[in-house]
Amino acid sequence: MSKMDSTSNRAPAPLLAYGLVVTAMLAFVVLHTRLLMWKSTGLMAEWPIDLTFFHNLIWNLAEGNGHIQSASYHEPPGFFGETHFEPIILLAVPFYWLAPGLPTLFAIQSSLLSLGAIAVYRLVRSESARPLAAATGAIIYLAWWPLWRMAMADIRPLTWSIPFLLLLVAALREGRKWESFSWALLACMCREEVALLVLTTGAAALLWKDRPSLQHRELVHRLLTATGLFLIVTSALRLNITFYIQPGEWLRDVLGGRLGETGASDWGRTPASMIGERLRYFGEWLLPVGVGALLAPELLMAASPLVLYLFSQAQWEATWDGPYIHHPAPAVALVAAAAAIGWTRLLRKRPLRPPLIAVILMLLLAWEARNLHAHWQPHVLPELAPALIQDPERFNRLDVDDKERLRDRVKGVATLAALVPDDAAIVTDYDTLHLFSGRFAVYCYQQMEIDPVAPPPEGLSEPLLPYSPQLTKHQIEEHADIRYPVPNPPRRQPRWALVHRDHQDWHARVLAAGLVTISRASEWTLYGPTEAAQQIPR
Repeated sequence: MSKMDSTSNRAPAPLLAYGLVVTAMLAFVVLHTRLLMWKSTGLMAEWPIDLTFFHNLIWNLAEGNGHIQSASYHEPPGFFGETHFEPIILLAVPFYWLAPGLPTLFAIQSSLLSLGAIAVYRLVRSESARPLAAATGAIIYLAWWPLWRMAMADIRPLTWSIPFLLLLVAALREGRKWESFSWALLACMCREEVALLVLTTGAAALLWKDRPSLQHRELVHRLLTATGLFLIVTSALRLNITFYIQPGEWLRDVLGGRLGETGASDWGRTPASMIGERLRYFGEWLLPVGVGALLAPELLMAASPLVLYLFSQAQWEATWDGPYIHHPAPAVALVAAAAAIGWTRLLRKRPLRPPLIAVILMLLLAWEARNLHAHWQPHVLPELAPALIQDPERFNRLDVDDKERLRDRVKGVATLAALVPDDAAIVTDYDTLHLFSGRFAVYCYQQMEIDPVAPPPEGLSEPLLPYSPQLTKHQIEEHADIRYPVPNPPRRQPRWALVHRDHQDWHARVLAAGLVTISRASEWTLYGPTEAAQQIPR
């Protein structure tokens, strides 16, 4: 028996370890719920239309309106109809019955991600580590910068797969059959491609030399079979079969010598030109926590389809800045699981006394804290600043570019939003859309499907939101892959509009539709029905 598994009287009680893990999880949830709220109110969402999509969809599900949303015109209703297969969002519906708002959704995501700490604790304990050492590993996970960045990427069901994949690995290590199936099912419900990662995780479990029993192999084989059937059936039921993890594209580009060409015309960069940046990106995952993952290479190999995909793209999927921060999320889970197992294996093989092990773990935790501090200024603070500087003391203290304008934008939008009735259908610009998403119908006028928008000289003869636009020849040529050129008819025509000052065609359109000016603030004008304008004190 190793020193780490010593049952001496000096060993910390498991109760203390549990208390530390739960306390750290609660702190993580509270902090990241607050961070996401600051980003939201500060108009710094990574992708406002997607944030609106999920909040509006869950709100309508909770209200009994069915699987409908109004943020994206071209998305058909139904879990098997939308672009991505993400039924995991049903987990949020009961909480919306109690408090249907963005803070609830942010708290749900933060809570789910914190559950990964329990999985890390179990993985470390499965390697015969002491409870307090396992608790420290869980805390290091909660302080890991890649996890923080995923947690701050608005609402992304793909990131919800992180705790489920981690708990799947823990259950497989412990030989828990039904628990393994449950976590695998929840992971597969996060997005269509996660099933591929569940398959590779199961394959990795077959390589564990310390789990050679027939019972373990039978469990993994059944898991692989069930996951394969799940993938086949759900793919057959979906109207729009999309998979963004396609390593075959990477292999095609490598064999065809196209890594230096793909994306050059659309993005001004290619996969080849971004290799150095992506190597640095994943290198930051490895220092220091990820170094231990190298001692569990089978789990790193399980993430290879996703990593190959990321290296084949000319967009910003594998960087610290949005809007595609969430794409590497399943790899975060597998690297975290590998690190938990790898570091414990490393420390277990050395004849180290518990105090020295504690020092090593504290150094790892301190290094991760340093990483958080290093990323705070370039990646976190700019996203929080518009909300933070609403406080006069922070406004004077923080060194933020253009902070007068940022403060004015946030304050102005909040003032105008307070004038809109909760049950009103409204159309807004891209930046402010998510602030109105907790209602039956909210629309974004900055979508290709509703161009052109300027009213004709003879006046507007169609509704405010056109739902049968005539695409120009240029639009058809530029967007040849459009599957739904005619958007879904709006379920409720908006009688309110929040229009940015730069969008003069929309100012003209809402006036031509009979709306009147309600109020102006910062860069926006709020329009509404005549009767509402009469009730606003001047």
